[in-house]
Amino acid sequence: MLPAQKPAWLPLGALLVREGLITSEQLELALIDQEGTGMRLGELLVHSGWVDSGAISRALAEQYELEFVDLDAIEVDAAAVARLSAKEARRRNAIPIHVLDDGRLVVGVADPTDVGAVDELRTLLGGAVSLVVVDQVELHRALAREYT
Repeated sequence: MLPAQKPAWLPLGALLVREGLITSEQLELALIDQEGTGMRLGELLVHSGWVDSGAISRALAEQYELEFVDLDAIEVDAAAVARLSAKEARRRNAIPIHVLDDGRLVVGVADPTDVGAVDELRTLLGGAVSLVVVDQVELHRALAREYT
C-alpha cells in the first residue's frame, strides 16, 4: 500500500478562496493593493473587512500544518506564562499556554511565518517549544489578561 499523498502547499489567498471566505476577485484586488501598501495579505484582507483575523489564523495554521488554539476557549497555565516575561511575550507576539508531559512548552503565535521571532523564542525558552497558531486579536486580549 502506498503512503497517502500529502496535499500540495497552498498560498494563503488560495486557501481562503477554497474555503469560500473570500472570492477570487477579492483576492485579486487585495494582491494589487498589497503591492502598493506593502501590507501582508492577511492584514490587508482583515483591514478591508473581507475576513476576520480568526479565519486568517486558522488558514495559517492549516498552511503551516500547525494546530490552531482558540485562546478565548481555553485556560492558560500560569506556570507556563511565568516562563516568558511580559516584555518578551509582547515583543515576539507570543504567549506560553501550557507545558506538555514531555516538558515541551506550547507557545501560541499569531504569525508562524516570523521565523526570527520563533527562533528567539526557542532560545529564550531553552529550545523545547511546540508552536500553535492563535488569533492576533485573542492573543492581545490574552497578553493583557495574563500579564497584568
